[in-house]
Amino acid sequence: MRLTIAFLLLWVGLILEATLFQIPPINAIHPGFVLCILVLMALMRGPNTAVTFAIVIGLIQDICYGSFIGLNAFSYGLVAYFAGAVFSQFLHRNLAITFLTTLVLTFMHMWVTFGLTRLFDVTADRPTFVLSQSLIEMIINGLVVLMLYPLLTRLFMKQSRSRYDVPSGDV
Repeated sequence: MRLTIAFLLLWVGLILEATLFQIPPINAIHPGFVLCILVLMALMRGPNTAVTFAIVIGLIQDICYGSFIGLNAFSYGLVAYFAGAVFSQFLHRNLAITFLTTLVLTFMHMWVTFGLTRLFDVTADRPTFVLSQSLIEMIINGLVVLMLYPLLTRLFMKQSRSRYDVPSGDV
């Protein structure tokens, strides 16, 4: 049930990114809800779940809004894998590590996306422009993670089960 809610949150984040934050007064900021949710999911649930969700939501984004199929699926999958495999070793319900991980992975996502679009000659953006955009997006995604962290930690943390149920008060 929790994974269904997580997929719906990713879907809502994708819809918000593609619709609400494309309107001219609001389009100055462009939060990466999908990236933030994937990073939190990878840190809390592990790389297998996060990479699966990342590839699925990335393919949906590529099919609906992308310039070619596979760009977001690959970059989201790579980010989710790094968050789950490398950075989850440092997570002990620590907001600071989660914040710093989001900053690093936002930067990585922007440059992987830029590198692939530059490789296939889809973009004419200059590296200095991408650097400035990635720094702005790092700040915005860091703030989004700070806002989503309390809600999503309760959703994504695995429930610990005790071996024996002990009724309270009778011990």
